[in-house]
Amino acid sequence: MSSLNSILVAVDFSPCSAVALNAASRIAERNRASLRAVHVVPLPTFEPTPHPLIPFPLPTQADLVADAKESWSRFVADAGVAPDVVCDIEVGRPRDAILESTARARADLLVLGAHGSHDAHKGVGPTAAACMQRAKTMVLLVREDKVGPFKSVVACVDFTDTSKLTLQQAIRVAAHDEAALCVLHVYDDPWRGLGAPTDIRVNMPDFKAQFHRSVEDRLREFCEPFARELGAMKAEFQCLESEWRGGGYGHAIVRFVKEHGCDLAVLGTRDRWNVRDMVFGSTAERVVRDAPCSTLAVKPALVE
Repeated sequence: MSSLNSILVAVDFSPCSAVALNAASRIAERNRASLRAVHVVPLPTFEPTPHPLIPFPLPTQADLVADAKESWSRFVADAGVAPDVVCDIEVGRPRDAILESTARARADLLVLGAHGSHDAHKGVGPTAAACMQRAKTMVLLVREDKVGPFKSVVACVDFTDTSKLTLQQAIRVAAHDEAALCVLHVYDDPWRGLGAPTDIRVNMPDFKAQFHRSVEDRLREFCEPFARELGAMKAEFQCLESEWRGGGYGHAIVRFVKEHGCDLAVLGTRDRWNVRDMVFGSTAERVVRDAPCSTLAVKPALVE
């Protein structure tokens, strides 16, 4: 991430956002990038009316903003982050306010905790998921248990233009944190789970192994522009066949992350989401939701 200039971290004063703040501070320091925080005071959907039996006034918007400022002072001190980090207190819908702050700050990276205190049981909260999907910049969702530098990074590539930047960012993160790096490609079964035709099975009994080797060769060819960096880091290359009856690409990536104990997955996302994504979920959405690791989402708009 050495090309980053501006980083924005969204906080809600939960333990998970404290981990996100520390991660953002570490990344900003290593990149000599500016760091700014934002906290959103959510507006109620209605104007509360004091009940006649309640002998005290309900808090006003000004009270909530003042309380948030005090909470930030305590929060940043407890997190052990430099006290000169500025936190903007916004009022509104958290998702919209965070996205607007990101655009206004022209942030190169948005960092969020994967969930807040109230939706920790979901793994990834709705605000974090929406920001990952809608933000026009890179988004890092940090898991609460992923404290400190990353130790194992997996770059998920699919041979698209976005994958080039995905690989570049994964290399930079792994180099900064001195982490192990694996380049992963998930490919389709040519027969989509139906099995090879009879003539292929008879004449090419080792077709599956040959096809796997050809995919590996293509992966190494795709990574050739980064061969020097990958060689110096002793990066590992892995190709996995997608599981047509087990969830496709996303399921294979999640399984790999779990089996290899990766704590950061770097993957590209599409700039548009179709009806199928809304019904079944995209690869990125499945990884963010199901993988027990932090996720760095790289956007197509960033490809130079």
